[in-house]
Amino acid sequence: MHKVLQRLRSSDAGLSLLEVLVAMMIFAVVSLGVLQTLTTVLTITRDNRARVVAANLASQEIDLARDAGDVFTLGDDAYTKTLNGDVFTVTRSTQWVPSSNTSASCGTGGGTLQYKRINIAITWPNMRKGTNPVRFDTLLAPDDRINDPTLGTILVSVTGGSGGGSSGVSVTASPASPANGAQNLTVSPPATDAQGCTYLLKVVPGNYNVTVSRSGYITDAGQSTVPSKLTQVVAGTASSVSFNYDNAARFNVKYISDPAPGATQIPKNMPTSFSSSYGVHLSASTSSSLTRNLDLFPWRSGYIGYAGNYSAKPEDTTSTAPYCISPNPAQWEEVKDSGITYSSPISEAVAATPGGNATLVVPMGRVAVNGQAGNILRATSVAPVSGSGDPGCTTTNQYTFDSLAAGTTHIALPYGTWKIERSGGSGTWLPLAAGSVSAPIVGGTATVTSVVTVDPRVAP
Repeated sequence: MHKVLQRLRSSDAGLSLLEVLVAMMIFAVVSLGVLQTLTTVLTITRDNRARVVAANLASQEIDLARDAGDVFTLGDDAYTKTLNGDVFTVTRSTQWVPSSNTSASCGTGGGTLQYKRINIAITWPNMRKGTNPVRFDTLLAPDDRINDPTLGTILVSVTGGSGGGSSGVSVTASPASPANGAQNLTVSPPATDAQGCTYLLKVVPGNYNVTVSRSGYITDAGQSTVPSKLTQVVAGTASSVSFNYDNAARFNVKYISDPAPGATQIPKNMPTSFSSSYGVHLSASTSSSLTRNLDLFPWRSGYIGYAGNYSAKPEDTTSTAPYCISPNPAQWEEVKDSGITYSSPISEAVAATPGGNATLVVPMGRVAVNGQAGNILRATSVAPVSGSGDPGCTTTNQYTFDSLAAGTTHIALPYGTWKIERSGGSGTWLPLAAGSVSAPIVGGTATVTSVVTVDPRVAP
C-alpha cells in the first residue's frame, strides 16, 4: 500500500524543465504565426483602403482633365494630398499623339496632332512591396479643329541642360529666304509650357525661320542667345523643330593656373576650346588677360577647357579630315626618362547649374623668354620635334602677343610645338637669337632654333 501511494505522489510532482521548454517553443511558434497572419491581414486591408482612395483621386483628376477648356494648356503636373492620414502623390503626364500614332515629346513623332494622352499615377507611403501605383489613362481631343488640309503645323520642343523641358521660352516664326509661299503669322505663338513645348497651328505652307528667345538663356549650338532654325511647312502635315536652350551658366575662366603666375603673358588672339560630351565649342578672344568670364550652355556633364584650337582626331584611320590634338594633355603618352615616369595631369570636367557660376582653369605651358622686352612675338605651330612625344596637329595655328612688358619673364602657349619669332616691322618676322626662349622638354634631345615644345607631362 505504501509503494502504491509513493508512485501516485511521484506522478503529481510536476513537469520537467525539458517539457516546459518544449511547450514554450510550441507556444512561441504558434503565436508568431498568428501575429504574422494578423499583420499581413492588416497590411492588405490598409493597402486596399489606400488603393480605393487612390483610385477615387485618379478618377477625379481624369474628370478635371476632361473639363479643361484648352488641352494645349494641360501639361505635366504633380502635387500631394492628405486623406485618412495618408499622403498621396498625384502625378499627371501628358503627351500628344500624332496621326502616325507614334508618341513623342511635344507630339513630334510624325504627322499632324490628333489627341493628347493623359496618364494619372497615384503613389503613397508604405505601399506594399511589389505593388504598382494606381494608374488611369484617357485620351482628349481639342474642342476646336486644329488641322487644315491646306495648312500646316510647326511643333517646337525646347530642352534644358538636364534633359527636361524649358518653360517660358518665347517662340516666333518668320518667312525665310526664299519664302516659298510663307507668310507672317497672324497669331503670336504661346510661350513653351512645362514640357518645353509650344505649337504653331494653321501655318501657311512655306519656309520659316523659327526663333526662340528668353533673357539670360543660351543654346548649345554655337552658344547663341537667340538661336534660329529653318523648317519647311507642308500642307496637311506637321514639321518639328527642337532646341537645346537653358539659363546660361557663367564660367570664370582662368588661364595657366589658379592663381595665375606672375610676369607671364598669353597670346591676344588665342581661342579657347571648351569640350563637353556633346562636342567642342571654340570661343575666340582678342584679349591677353589671364582671366575672363564666359556664358556657356549648362550641360550637366560640364566642360574641359583647352588652350588654342583643339579638334579631335578622326576615328577612321583613312580619313583626311584636319585635326589638332596637341592642346589636349590626355593625348600625350606617358614616358619614362632616366628612371622617372612623366605623365599629364588628369583634366576633370567642370559643370555649373543653369544660372549658376563655376571656375574653370585652362592649363597652358610656360616658355622662358630672355631679352625680349618691348618686342612683339608670334608663335606658329609646326611639326613635332623628333622624340618630343607631341601627338601633333594637321592644322596650322598662329598666335600673336602684345608687346612684351619689361617685367615679363615668360610667355604661355597651348601644348604643342611652336616656332617663336619677333616682329621686324613692316610685316616682317625675324627668328630669335639662340637662347632667347626655352621650355622644359621630356624625352627627345633634338633641338631646332627658335622652336620649343610645350609639354604638359610632369613627374609625380
